[in-house]
Amino acid sequence: MRIKILLELQEALLVPWDYRTSLTRVIYDTVALSDAEYSRWLHDEGFKKGNKAYRLFVYSDLQPQHCIAEKEGLRVSQLLTWQVASPDLRFAEKFMDGLQKKNHRLDLFQTTFNVIDMLQLETPSFQGNLVPNTISPIVVSTYNPQISRHPVYLSPDQPEFVHSLEKNLIAKWEAFHGRTWNGGELGIRGWNPQNKLIRVFHTNIRAWYLKTQIWGPEELIRFAYDAGLGEKNSQGFGMLEVGR
Repeated sequence: MRIKILLELQEALLVPWDYRTSLTRVIYDTVALSDAEYSRWLHDEGFKKGNKAYRLFVYSDLQPQHCIAEKEGLRVSQLLTWQVASPDLRFAEKFMDGLQKKNHRLDLFQTTFNVIDMLQLETPSFQGNLVPNTISPIVVSTYNPQISRHPVYLSPDQPEFVHSLEKNLIAKWEAFHGRTWNGGELGIRGWNPQNKLIRVFHTNIRAWYLKTQIWGPEELIRFAYDAGLGEKNSQGFGMLEVGR
């Protein structure tokens, strides 16, 4: 399920470049107003497969109607849109309920945003093929403790990039459904990549905006649309949008 939110500011505001840290926190806080135990479980445990845990929600970049780039961030005014999605209907319902309990307000960056509209978007029919844009950048990494204590971020021109996207998406589906995927193979390709270094929770992450095409089983494509592609979806990476 996908929710599109229209936010209003009373006066211009400087949104810091590392705003994803604040957005992730406000999502958990909002869900907790509806169901504190579910919010705690989602943050601390999540959907597990082996030694991996997935939170299985994703959100877009903030999309202001008017903005000016400055050294410390974006100077925004008036209206912004923001999208949040999850394959878990409980998440969407509790997030919307939490917003209502907040009187349709979000406190971010030392100011209050008014939620003047909140829409539940219908999932489009993909018919085995999806050609979306990224509305938050995609992260793919590998980790080898014998080489480095830190993850190595991959770029779209590396063959491992697409393979890791496919493997990650199936692992998330299996964690959510609690069973092995046997529904056929998925194909992904990307082009026109633009890289960006983004700081989240005091960590610099290399991510990519790009055009993508996904083909294969419709159920898995729909899951990518709801859960996001790649890693760190719950920190604002890998959200897709059709026809933008």
